[in-house]
Amino acid sequence: LPHTPHAVTNMPRTRTRAPATAALALLALCAAAFAGSAWTAPGRPGRRSAAAGLISAAVVTASERATASDGGSFEASAVLRAGSSLASFFLKPLYAVEAPLQAGSYDQAAVRGRIEREVKSSPVVVYSYELSPFCSQAKELLSSLGAKYEVIELAPEWLPGMMSQESAAVRAELGAMTGQTSMPHVFIGGKSIGGLFTGTPGLVPLLEAGELQKQLKSAGAL
Repeated sequence: LPHTPHAVTNMPRTRTRAPATAALALLALCAAAFAGSAWTAPGRPGRRSAAAGLISAAVVTASERATASDGGSFEASAVLRAGSSLASFFLKPLYAVEAPLQAGSYDQAAVRGRIEREVKSSPVVVYSYELSPFCSQAKELLSSLGAKYEVIELAPEWLPGMMSQESAAVRAELGAMTGQTSMPHVFIGGKSIGGLFTGTPGLVPLLEAGELQKQLKSAGAL
């Protein structure tokens, strides 16, 4: 695909296998129960307080602006920032189990080779979900800087029945390669930098440190 700011690759949308769908639904219920226990279970005041603090911070600073020291500016959603922290705290261990389960058996070498080619196909590559607000804001950030990037839409979302087997394999292999199964997953110059707020170190942390434009220029995206 041409290296334009809006080059998009959509993965096939065939439905996943029924057994995996049932198992994933069970995992989703477990995730909800685990998250709920953080608010109600006795003997866990630290986790309760941390979660409550994140939500409170999101409400108070919902219009917070993250400004890059290298001249760019971006409206970073404080609600999404808090949501990212909560998801990382509660759901990352679940995703580590769920992603391979959803993918099932696949040709690991072939999928890894495909990913290695894709992440080098453009100065910036974003693996994305179409309905994810985190993915939308990552693309908004890159566009606000005028960066050239390619978007690979894996699915509308990761939920059972919404992701093809092929996309699930890509997601699982990204996890095996980098430890991250959440989207967006951003590569700059072929190197994973993580997602919107988290990763190695993530788009917004790079922006706030004044390093994002430097990396984009080095990769040829600006």
